[in-house]
Amino acid sequence: MNATASRVVITGLGVSCPMATGQAELTTALREGRSGIAQIESFPVPALVTPAVGEIRGFDPKNYVIPRLKKTLAKSLKYMARDIQLAVAMAQVALQDAGLADGGVDPTRIGLDLGAGIISTDLQELSPAIERSYDKGDKFHYRIWGQEGIKLVQPIWLLKYLPNMLACHISILSDCQGPSNTITEGDASSGLAIGEAFRILQRNRADVMISGGADSKIHPLSYVRAYLLGLITKWRGDTTQASRPFDSQSTGLVLGEGSGIVIMERLLHAESRSARIYGEVIGIGSGSDARMIGDELTGLGVEIALRTALVDAGLTAEDKSISHIHAHGIGVPMLDRAEASAIGKVFVNRPGIRVTSIKGGTGNMGAGNGGVEVIANLLAMRDGFIPPTIHCDSPVSEYGLNLVRELNVPVEGDIFISLNLTRYGQASCVIVRAWPKAS
Repeated sequence: MNATASRVVITGLGVSCPMATGQAELTTALREGRSGIAQIESFPVPALVTPAVGEIRGFDPKNYVIPRLKKTLAKSLKYMARDIQLAVAMAQVALQDAGLADGGVDPTRIGLDLGAGIISTDLQELSPAIERSYDKGDKFHYRIWGQEGIKLVQPIWLLKYLPNMLACHISILSDCQGPSNTITEGDASSGLAIGEAFRILQRNRADVMISGGADSKIHPLSYVRAYLLGLITKWRGDTTQASRPFDSQSTGLVLGEGSGIVIMERLLHAESRSARIYGEVIGIGSGSDARMIGDELTGLGVEIALRTALVDAGLTAEDKSISHIHAHGIGVPMLDRAEASAIGKVFVNRPGIRVTSIKGGTGNMGAGNGGVEVIANLLAMRDGFIPPTIHCDSPVSEYGLNLVRELNVPVEGDIFISLNLTRYGQASCVIVRAWPKAS
C-alpha cells in the first residue's frame, strides 16, 4: 500500500460539552476562556463536598437528528441513558457535517470505534428491587433478590446501561455494517478508540469510521464513587473556578460530561467525494504504568504513549512543527504530577513546548475527554490560536510545564498532541496535523 493510501483524515465533527455545543459556539468559548463549570442542577443535594460540576444545559437529542430519523429515535429513547443520547446526537451532527448523513458510502465500509464509560443506572429503576431484597431492613439477601427482587426490574433495564449501546444505536440509525467496537478504558477511552479506528482505516478494512466517545459523570452514583476514591475537589471558592489543571490550589477533579464524535476517513475516499478536511491523524500511541491500584503513578504509561506516537508519526520531540500538547490536566495532583513528569522526560530537549488543558472549563468528561479535546484543538487551530488553560492561577513550578494560560496565544506549527490517562496509569496519545484552510 502506498503512503497516500494509508493516510487518514477527519472530515466531520460533532461536539457537546459543558463549555458549548457546536463548532461555532465552542470556538468562541475557547477563544474567550469561558467556564462551563457551575452549581449542580441535575440532582441538588445539600452539603455536597463541592457542588461544582460541568453539566450540558438544555440538551435534547431530538434537536440533532435529521428529520427522516426522528421517529426512529423517538422509539429508541426509552432504551438510552444520557451517555448514549449524547453519543447518538453528536454522531448525527458529525455525519451531517461530513456530508454522509444520507449515505454516500458503502454500508459495509463504514464502522464505529467508540469510547464509553461506566453508565450509572437511574436509582428509581433498581431501588424497589433492592429494597425488596432486604430482610426486615437489616441485610441484603441474594436469595430474596434472585426469587423476588429481580422480578421488579424492567426487562429492558440493562439495554440502557451497556457501554456498547452507544455504538449499537448509532450503527442502527446510520446503517453502519463495517467494523464495530467499544473501548471502556476510563478517561483514555476516546483516545484509544480514535487510535483503533485509525488502524482499521490504515489497513483498508473500512473507508469511514465514526469514532471519539461520550460519557456523563453527572450522576449520584458517579459522584459517590469519585468521592470514595478521594478524587473530588474540595474547592471552596468561586464554583466556576473549581476545575484547576496543574494548579497549586487544586485538590481534585470536577465531574463533567461530554460527547466528541469525529468522522475519520481514508484520504483517498475523502478526496474522491471532495470532502472538507479538518485534520489528519498522523500518529497514535498507548501505554501503562503497570502499577497496582493505589500505587503512586510514575507517568511511565504517558511516556510510552508519547514516544510510541511520535515514532508512529515520523516525528521527534524537537520537531518545531508540533504546536503544543493538549494534556489530560485533570486537576488531581497525583495524575497531573505523573503526566508532567512524562512530558518533561520526552521533551527534555524542548522544555519550552507549550502545554494546555481545557478541563478548567469542562471538568472531567470521562470517556468523552479525548473526542471533545481533539475537536476543541482542531477548531482552535483552524482559527489560529491555542486553547487556554483557564483557572490555573498558580502553576505548580516543580512540574516545569510551559502552560498556555493567556487567551488567543497564536499557533506556531500545524501539529498538536492529545494526551489522556486514567488514575490506574493507562494512557492514550493521538497526534493530529491541522489541515490547511481552503483559500
